[in-house]
Amino acid sequence: MIALAFPGSTFDAPDRYALELLQEACSDMGSRLFLRIRDELGLAYYVGASNFLGRTQGYFAFYCGTAPGEVDRVEIELRAQAELLRVEGLSEEELTRAKAKMIGQKKIARQDLGHLALAAALDELYGLGFAHGDHDDERYAAVTGDDIRAVAQRILRPDASVVAIVRGKPAVVGEPPAAS
Repeated sequence: MIALAFPGSTFDAPDRYALELLQEACSDMGSRLFLRIRDELGLAYYVGASNFLGRTQGYFAFYCGTAPGEVDRVEIELRAQAELLRVEGLSEEELTRAKAKMIGQKKIARQDLGHLALAAALDELYGLGFAHGDHDDERYAAVTGDDIRAVAQRILRPDASVVAIVRGKPAVVGEPPAAS
């Protein structure tokens, strides 16, 4: 498994919504990462993005499960995709799909009273106000392609990236596979 990570954002930063949409757009089976790295090149078991927001700066990462011998090729592809996002942002179709999915997921989550109570409590605890989440749909809908490009240019900087590689223990003939 390989992860290409960048310093991220905080949950109270204005660009948080653009960054969350960027993560969503890079995480489904129709994403450019999935189509290029898994479908076209056949280098991945799974591929996506992760966005961790916190009170202090979190992280944004691309990750990919791949064969040990393909790690270097996958790193090159992940870096190439990050650079494309820095330069071009998302297509209008990618942004529209990410907004629809994110807004839909939030609406479903708000139907669960436990989730709704937890979100309101955390928003209040973090100083955002208990009703902060009531306006998330509007905040996601308001994100533009320019907002995505701006956050990608700020976050996906090659000089600020780190790579983590997790390799399993090589199998020995006759032994059961090691747990990961």
